[in-house]
Amino acid sequence: GGGARGAAHVGVLKVLEDLRIPIDVIAGTSMGSIVGGLYASGLSPAQIEQILDELDWDDVLADDQSRVDLSPNKKFQEDLFSIGISPGFEGGQLKLPPGAIQGQKIELALQRLTTHVAHINQFDHLAIPFRAVATDIVDGSEVILKQGNLGRAMRASMSVPSIFAAIEIDGHLLVDGGIVNNLPVSVARGMGADILIVVDIGAPLRNRDEIGNILTVTNQLTRILTGRNVIASLDSLKETDILISPDLGDITSAQFDRSAEAIPKGEHAARMIAERLQTLSLSSSDYEMYLAGLNQISTGDRTVKSIAMRNESSINDNVVAQRLNINKGDPLNLDQLEHDIGQIHGLGAFEKVGYDLAQYEDGVGVMVYATPKSWGPNYLHFGLDMEGDLSGDNATNIILGYSRTEVNQWAGEWTTLLQVGQEPKLLSYLHQPLGLDLSYFVQPSFSVERTNIGVFSGDHETAQYQLRQSELQLVVGKEFGASAVFSLGVNRRSGEVKVAIGDPNLPESDFDDGGAIASFSYDSINDIDFPSRGAVFNLSYYHALDSLGADEEYQQWRLRTGIVKTFGDKHTIGILTRLGGTEDGTASISRRFLLGGFLNMSGLQVNQLSGEYAGLATAFYYRKFNRFKIFPAYIGGSAEYGGAWADRDDISAKSSLFGGSLFLGVDSPLGPVLLGLGRTNEGDSVFFTKIGRFFN
Repeated sequence: GGGARGAAHVGVLKVLEDLRIPIDVIAGTSMGSIVGGLYASGLSPAQIEQILDELDWDDVLADDQSRVDLSPNKKFQEDLFSIGISPGFEGGQLKLPPGAIQGQKIELALQRLTTHVAHINQFDHLAIPFRAVATDIVDGSEVILKQGNLGRAMRASMSVPSIFAAIEIDGHLLVDGGIVNNLPVSVARGMGADILIVVDIGAPLRNRDEIGNILTVTNQLTRILTGRNVIASLDSLKETDILISPDLGDITSAQFDRSAEAIPKGEHAARMIAERLQTLSLSSSDYEMYLAGLNQISTGDRTVKSIAMRNESSINDNVVAQRLNINKGDPLNLDQLEHDIGQIHGLGAFEKVGYDLAQYEDGVGVMVYATPKSWGPNYLHFGLDMEGDLSGDNATNIILGYSRTEVNQWAGEWTTLLQVGQEPKLLSYLHQPLGLDLSYFVQPSFSVERTNIGVFSGDHETAQYQLRQSELQLVVGKEFGASAVFSLGVNRRSGEVKVAIGDPNLPESDFDDGGAIASFSYDSINDIDFPSRGAVFNLSYYHALDSLGADEEYQQWRLRTGIVKTFGDKHTIGILTRLGGTEDGTASISRRFLLGGFLNMSGLQVNQLSGEYAGLATAFYYRKFNRFKIFPAYIGGSAEYGGAWADRDDISAKSSLFGGSLFLGVDSPLGPVLLGLGRTNEGDSVFFTKIGRFFN
């Protein structure tokens, strides 16, 4: 066992091979089952070390697709809600996932690593007989896995309860074997071993001052449970058995990015007792005979002979099958198969999508299975948006959302957002894909909202209006892969502008607007909170028409571009541009361009400038200055240039502003949290705080 600390097992295996020590059986728990299982499958310690070094643990220990790979609709939906938790909801009750990690990617990774033995059902027939230990979470019993899919057995053995979802094998609901037998001495003896080489890499209990939150409490509980059964295993050792206990220092079970550090520590611990280990060593010729006597692994013909699918959701089978681009008669291509599985999982309706292989004399059979989310298809979403300054001008909004997936067999999805606070809003839309590939879509929507608009004299707010409006919109479009979308639509908007703060004699008005929309968007940004790479391009055109209810006809265009790049994993730079203009008329107040706020002319108050034309160029930089994965922190700054103008003739360098900001940021579970100072060349300055999305 031991999580990331278990990489030390690889170092021990290196020494055992160097000393020509024959291994007859292997038993492993958790990370020990992964290292042991890979070794038993015929991989060398050097190959396993390379695997652990090259594996992107941050990626495989996450279930969700990267934002880059999400469809444009999924990007839009996720960007609405800053808190990345979406529990299920049914019958007035919350439904939670069976684990923080469902194991989608880690199981695919383990499947790939064991593909060469996918045809072997009995673990006694591996190069070296092997057993993995798991725990039946239903009755707490020990389950010794000795047959079936090797990758899935390893996945079961490492499934820390509440962190990983349990996995069902042969009627048992299985979690991490460390709960019942973290040092499987008894299992190895049961396989017939006379002499045991036992590697104990268990973590010591935390000190009292190190136990301060739910994560450390859970970790301590796990250490207590595993520690007790480890003691029992150690007490059962005989004089002929050999115990190796690497000193792994402060490497924790969760620090997979430090697994490379654990390997030499395991090797060092084994070499320290090399003299005793050598009593088990064979001569060179005998060791060659031992290697020749191991079970030989032959993968057989890898031509795809058959393809089958098991779709347990209500989404049409043809929609799922459309995403499989493997064909009978072709060589098995795992890269293509995993890509296709990712596309199916990206539909958002599935808890897990995976595959099984069956080896035949003349080829391989592929079975793809798709299991729907056990806590769906109704989900709740949450967000928080707050922006303010030291003058007390603050706006706080709590965002609640509901979505229903699988509205029909064509993957229709209905989403509703309710925003409560200073700027309340209700948005509801149906995204209905069309056709088997789901790239075409129709999207009707309805919204009602209230927005506060300040009236400024210099940097002083003299009054505040409330803009209240409602909108109906119908859009049709086509998605081009995961990054691009083109759409056409019509909308109808009406509202009123009323004085909320200030002189009641200030003018008030109501308005009607309606027109046709055309839009093209490209978005490959990898993270909407603190992006590290990607690009964005959005061009839209709106034509207000009196035939659709507009008070006045006009045309308006908007352009937004951006690119973000990170150097050396810590230093991120980005460039954003925003341009817009109104032609052949005057835009309704709800469609005027607004400047002011973080990265939107940071030295100004939120929406301090407005106009029929606007332009803004922003360059920003931030540096990650800690290694925390839950609360990564950043320090950065921005430089901005632009303005907003009432008329095209007003646009000039003289009427434009220079601005910038310095800020601290934390990517928290609530979304980005920012604290900073913004300033313009005309002396405007704002100490600002912000919680919520800022890049979109």
